[in-house]
This record gives sequence, C-alpha cells and structure tokens, in this order.
Amino acid sequence: MFKIGYAQEIITPPTGVGLAGYFNKRPNQGMYDDLYVKVVLIESSGKQFGFMTFDLCSIAPQLFKELDSRIVEKFGKELHDGLIISATHTHTGSEFRSKDGKPLDERTQYAFDHTVDAAIRALERAQMNLLPGELEVGAVYNNPYGFVRRYWMKNGTIVTNPGWGNPDIDKPECDFDRTINILAVKQGGRLAALICNIGNHGDTIGGDIVSADWYGRFTQEIQHALKFSLPVLVVDDASGDINHFDFHQKINQTSYNEATRIGRGYAAIVLDALDKLEPVTEETVTIRNGSVTIPHRKLTPEELAEAKHILATVPDIKKEGDFESQDLANKVPAALRYFAQRAIDCHEKSTPSHDGRLTVIELGKQIAFATLPGEPFNGISQAIRAKSPCKYTFVIELAQSVSGYVPMPECFARGGYEVQAGINSAAQNAADEIIKAATVLL
Repeated sequence: MFKIGYAQEIITPPTGVGLAGYFNKRPNQGMYDDLYVKVVLIESSGKQFGFMTFDLCSIAPQLFKELDSRIVEKFGKELHDGLIISATHTHTGSEFRSKDGKPLDERTQYAFDHTVDAAIRALERAQMNLLPGELEVGAVYNNPYGFVRRYWMKNGTIVTNPGWGNPDIDKPECDFDRTINILAVKQGGRLAALICNIGNHGDTIGGDIVSADWYGRFTQEIQHALKFSLPVLVVDDASGDINHFDFHQKINQTSYNEATRIGRGYAAIVLDALDKLEPVTEETVTIRNGSVTIPHRKLTPEELAEAKHILATVPDIKKEGDFESQDLANKVPAALRYFAQRAIDCHEKSTPSHDGRLTVIELGKQIAFATLPGEPFNGISQAIRAKSPCKYTFVIELAQSVSGYVPMPECFARGGYEVQAGINSAAQNAADEIIKAATVLL
C-alpha cells in the first residue's frame, strides 16, 4: 500500500530581483502569476521518495548546496537520497546565480532565503500529510507544442532559432520524443495530485514580469477543469534542443497569451488521458544514486583565433531589449562579441570537468524516474528510455546537480547556439558519458 503526501508554497520574489534565462539583466517589474515550490512524497514498503519542483529556470549551485544541507539536517540522508529536486525552466523566475563570486544583493538574498525556507516547509507538511492512496500511470505520444529548434538551412548549415517564416529553412535537425508521462495520485476516491513529464522550454513570455510560464497556466487549467486546487507538478523531459517556436509560421509566439495557449493545450491532452491510466501495482521501491564526470570543452587553436578575430574586428554596439539566442543567428554584433568572449573565457578559465549527481528511482519494472543534470538534448532522453527496463520511464532534466547544455556529439561540428563554448561548458563526449552512467543506474 502506498502513502502519499503533498504540499506547496509560494516563492514569488519581490520586485527588483533579477529574472533568469536571458543574457541581459532583467530586474522584475511585477507579477503575472505566482511561482511555487511543490512537493509530492510517496511511501512504499517502508521507503519514502518524492519530488520537489521549483518554478525557476534552473537551480543555482548555492541553492542545491543549501537545500542539501537543510534537508539532510532536518529529515535525514535517507529521505534526501530519495528526493528528486528539479526546476521547471521558466525564464521569468528568480535568478540566484551570483556574478563573479559577489554576494547576492539584499532583495535577492531575501528571495533566496524565502525560497529555501518555503521548500523546507513544503517538505515538512508533505511528510506530515502522508495518507493511504493509490497511484496510476500512463503515457501519451502527443506533444504538438514542442519543436526542435535547430534547423538545417538550405546552405547546409545548422541555425538555432532561425526566425519566423525564414525561407532558407530546410528541415529540423532531428526528431524528438513526444511522450508525455503522467503519474496520478488518488486518495479517498478523488484525484489528489498529478506529476507530468513533458519536454519543452519555458520561454514563452519574455520581458521582466514574473510568471511560472506555461507550467503555471497548465496547472491552473487542470484545476479549473477539475474544479479544485490539486497540486500539479511538471518535471521537464530533456529539452535542450526543444522549444515552442514554430518557425514555419509568421506569428508572434512570445507573450503571456502564448503561455496560456500552450498551458491549456497540454492540460487538454493530460485531462483526456486521465481515464486511460493504469494502476501502479509494483510497490517495491529501488533508489540508486550515482555520479557522472562531465568533461568540459577544450577549444582548438582555430576556434580561439576566430574568437579573438571577432573581438578585434566586430564593432562594440550595444543591443537594446532582451538579448536572446537568435541574435547569434542574425549576427547581431553584441551577440557575436558576447560569444567570442565566452569562448576566450572557456579557454582561460574552464576546469577539466565537474561531477554531476544522478538519481534513479524504480517501482519494480513498471516505472522509473531518472534524473539528468543541466539542459540535455532530447537524444539523451531517447537513448535512456530505449535502454530502460521499465514500462514507463520519466526522464527529468535540471535535476539533482548543475550543468549547462549537453548536446549530442554530432551537433558540435554543425554549430548553432547551444554548442557555443563557455566556462565549463560540456565537451563533445559529455552526452555519451551521461547516457552510460544513467543506464548503469537503471
């Protein structure tokens, strides 16, 4: 028999706190909707495991460090080791990464402390709320709001986000896994919580106003349809090369209305699948934690010379407004100089590698939850699912430890935004190392 508990807390920052996800500074100027930390705990066969998700673009190293310390201190290492901590990837949530080692400013430190305290409160209440319940699981192969954002152009090059209606687009670089996995919690004959595994970016709004992006609108639409406020957690599938932009159309896809459209669309897909879920009959819980050494990029002499040439010849013209990945494709001078400097910093400041934590939780051979650090390309998720012994495999990015983009090996020679060098950016063989380590745990 399962016992399940859940809780959530608001983590919306005060105005003035920077928003994460773009290259330019964006102190927030208000709020469209609240950000949350959400927790679902499950107990089976005497073991507790669960999920803690944050409406953040990613989880900064200092946030992971503080959470790890506080959770172990208050709840013990066993629960810590069975808890998957991840971010939804909204690009309109708090930025907690310190710049150049400087301390956080007063407002950001307040938001950081509030976020940690809220997470601990939610975990404590979820544990206190443990009650008997049932689990149901299922999957649909239906993701009409996700698109591979790297395109082959007619001249044989790869461009990330090439622009709406660009006549030079040939085709997407690859396909991706459109699986949406659903885990439903039922208690007292009613649906009590949902955990949904969906692959897409959380960058539909832009600007400088706080929002949980489509993840928040997805939650609200499900609550509206079911007429009660159940917790809805989204754990992102690998989405490093996926976003919501359909570049074959000439339409504006950056707005709060777009976040609402996508959230409602995903809600309709999940709601339609709820009566098709199957009971979770496997109650034996296996929790495995491991690590993977993620090698860092090394520049070739030619790449370093090209970066220096760009800084010497491209004019230093500042860009007004949001600084986004498509500026590189459009050869905006500010973007060319920015990435050239990143390449030089990669050469001068990168360490050889860093270690990432991986967690796998299995319910018999029926369900597996496998975490990935950073923003892995979807091909990594596909490779892990193909080797998983379980019927349903939830692959969860931005979880348990920090990394940047992790492209597939073949993508580096093709170019594009995600493979640009930076300090401690992933090397060409990083994806293979992560796939190998994750499948060993499975």
